[in-house]
Amino acid sequence: MQFNQQLLVTYECINAIGTSLDMEHMLRNFLRVFARKSGAIASGFWRTNGENFELICSQGKRSLYSVIAPNAHNRSWDLHVKRNGEQVLYMYVGGGVMSFMFFLGEEELVAVEAILRSLHAKLDNAIRACTNHETLVKLNATLEEKVRVEVGRNREKDKHILQQSRLAQMGEMISMIAHQWRQPLGSISTVAASVKVKLALKKFNLETEDGRRGLEEYLLKSVGKIENYVKFLTATIDDFRNFFKPDKRRDQTTLHDLVERTLGIIGKALEVNGITLHKEERSSRLLSLHTNEVMQVILNLLKNAEDAMKERNPAQKIIWLRTYDTPDSTVLEIEDSAGGIEPVLIEKIFEPYFSTKEEKNGTGLGLYMSKTIIEDHAKGRLLVANTANGACFTIVFALQEEGENE
Repeated sequence: MQFNQQLLVTYECINAIGTSLDMEHMLRNFLRVFARKSGAIASGFWRTNGENFELICSQGKRSLYSVIAPNAHNRSWDLHVKRNGEQVLYMYVGGGVMSFMFFLGEEELVAVEAILRSLHAKLDNAIRACTNHETLVKLNATLEEKVRVEVGRNREKDKHILQQSRLAQMGEMISMIAHQWRQPLGSISTVAASVKVKLALKKFNLETEDGRRGLEEYLLKSVGKIENYVKFLTATIDDFRNFFKPDKRRDQTTLHDLVERTLGIIGKALEVNGITLHKEERSSRLLSLHTNEVMQVILNLLKNAEDAMKERNPAQKIIWLRTYDTPDSTVLEIEDSAGGIEPVLIEKIFEPYFSTKEEKNGTGLGLYMSKTIIEDHAKGRLLVANTANGACFTIVFALQEEGENE
């Protein structure tokens, strides 16, 4: 084989190796070109598992594959070996072994051996690149599955923490129910006592038509009052019951409706604790939300503001509640007059199990779950900043494009 011909064979083989990351495709292409140019009658690429060799790719007569198979116990690979009269070349490359069989003269075999030596680095890099690519593809497939499993676990964990958060609020809810029910129950008691007194004192002369009519009107009016108070008590129970139901679907609602329903739960407690509520509602936009979950967030923020003012007892106990629309979002702000959050703590308050109320059995779950609900379920943002008055929590609901609703 002349030098120019040797260069041409080497060039064509290098082109055959190419840039493909599919190992079988790359090796088959190389072995086919090399066999055509060098006269190899059988060739293959083998990999070992430590005991036996596995044929990865081959070219030529199948009957000769067993003849050119490398020996697993022979670790000293020679490029030029004679076995049973055949001329076989072995080349350790890319973590495996390439083997070739020829019927060539000695001079031609030396030239072919030189070509293989010149191709060694190119082949080694190509094979290892294909191996790394295959490993990466498998890793990505495994990683996707691992990510899917971990996401599922995290969702279950968040559901568990959300339930913990709700259970932690139940004690506070009972206190709120007491505040909500105290006035209507007292009113029912007053109406019943008034009826008993009037009957005991015989305020109505039942022997006359006017007296009987007066008693009937009075009793109907009293029963009507009691019915209204009972309706209020029933509505309060329904609000609390619905509050603890997990949301399965989104509802079309406004911030005004959510705020009013939440104040129906906590409003009396704020009043009893001497807290003034200033509302500035300028949002009228319809939102698609899990209403019970967002109500839980609003309730938690209001309850935190109440607790902060009960603890610090500022001269004026005020909560400012503001809603407004922007071109690309709807915003709810809840600001208190309790003096704000210490700078060293403000970065940590959304972390799970971090609480500034440990002495009062704070769970550290409320704000973490509030942030999770707003970001994951409502696709919004929950932010906090100190103002001249105190802490201001801001919920930003991004406008959803059509088709985004769950």
